[in-house]
Amino acid sequence: MKMNKPIQTPQTVIEGFLNERSRHLFREHQRIQALEKRVPELADLKRRRDLAGTALVRARLKGDPEAKAAYDQTLAELQQKKEALLKASGLNPEDLAVHYWCPDCKDTGYQNGAPCHCLVQALTDAAFSRFDLRPKARNENFDTFNLAYYPDEKPAQGPSPRAYMGAMKTLMMRYCDHFEHEQDSFLFYGRPGLGKTFLSNCVANALIARQKNVIYITAEHLIDLVRENIANSGDGALYTSLLTCDLLIIDDLGAEYQTAFSDDQLFQIINDRILGGDKMIISSNLTPKAIQSRYNTRLASRMTGYFKALRFTGNDIRMLKKQSAHQSRT
Repeated sequence: MKMNKPIQTPQTVIEGFLNERSRHLFREHQRIQALEKRVPELADLKRRRDLAGTALVRARLKGDPEAKAAYDQTLAELQQKKEALLKASGLNPEDLAVHYWCPDCKDTGYQNGAPCHCLVQALTDAAFSRFDLRPKARNENFDTFNLAYYPDEKPAQGPSPRAYMGAMKTLMMRYCDHFEHEQDSFLFYGRPGLGKTFLSNCVANALIARQKNVIYITAEHLIDLVRENIANSGDGALYTSLLTCDLLIIDDLGAEYQTAFSDDQLFQIINDRILGGDKMIISSNLTPKAIQSRYNTRLASRMTGYFKALRFTGNDIRMLKKQSAHQSRT
């Protein structure tokens, strides 16, 4: 399994985004200049409008009370002439306007100092173009994390699965909101179909929207990439990406084909991030006790000792969705 696209950091995505829009704006201004060259009177009207603005400033500095009224009258006259000229030339006002890809931010990528939705989308697109973030995971976010799939019946001890998973959802939302100040890494564990991958995608989506560099990859794919990188005498970009991203999410631990090589590489990556104080989320169908039995001592101790274990509970949501879909067809 190959990575068919280069690894991109949020910074390189932003640089590419802004460069692409700068080129677009340059082409737009060239298009408008070509129209003004074809109809020279348009450029003259534009020049006269600029001169009127300069005259307004000077008149105001001199305290002329009629300055604004004179300016408004001049603009109205110039606008009438422009409309007549455009009509005679077979043009319309939109032809002389800059056509922004994103009118909201005028292709700057930011609004009021915050990333515009167009830049957030570009960051999301880049993140979903590599590793194992699936296209459908775009819709797996905290808003679509549906607690109704978890039973609300309270057991003899402890909260109901719905209340328990609601608290877990809140915990991870806070984790994302205060990510820069968080130190914790998490082990999501439980039976298949309980929402481990879904909640991991919720975290990934939330952090990507905050311009964080998130790598989401299955344990099996991770080992395959490392093996391929070594076989091809890689330049270290893979390891650099895995060790410097803001959050590394390793999904489906325990489903990989286990060898001494796979255990060693998992240990190296996980241990290096631990030593660097970097955050991770690992999800697995294995319990912490099963992890200790499956993996060698040094790897198991890292995963059970460094990570906060969060047990997922409830019924198999995949089966519930299948049953619901079947009932809706009958």
